[in-house]
Amino acid sequence: PYPIVLVTVADNIITINQIEYFTFSPLRIGIAVAHARYTYGLVKEEQAFVVNVPGATLVDAVKLCGTVSGRDGDKFERAGLTPQPLDVVEAVGIAECGAQIACHVEREIEFEHRTWFVGSVVAARSLPDHEGTSALMCGREAYYVAGGMVSPR
Repeated sequence: PYPIVLVTVADNIITINQIEYFTFSPLRIGIAVAHARYTYGLVKEEQAFVVNVPGATLVDAVKLCGTVSGRDGDKFERAGLTPQPLDVVEAVGIAECGAQIACHVEREIEFEHRTWFVGSVVAARSLPDHEGTSALMCGREAYYVAGGMVSPR
């Protein structure tokens, strides 16, 4: 299994499984977004994004945000998620997620069908009861947290 996150930009959410730390000092995180995705244009325009770390209780929202386009309506409303304004970027966070990492895009690395947006971390927060071991992960056939399966894909 690999990490899966909900990335917010402007007022949109996308499920991302291609996320990577690029450097630790300064801290830079990259997300890969396919050129065909609605979110791709939003990140290019806003030059910022927020990585939101969901737990097992948000597996249905993760599935929905990975299959429905933001072009077709408000994913926050459809997924039952609460937008949380942040002071450091235009994008909002997701209040129900255990942790949020706000980034300003510093570099774009283009590939044939997707771009890695590498962001410098400008702020991070976590809920008081958030534990990294409760972060949702994704495998080929199911979603997991440390210790077991949460839901089939």
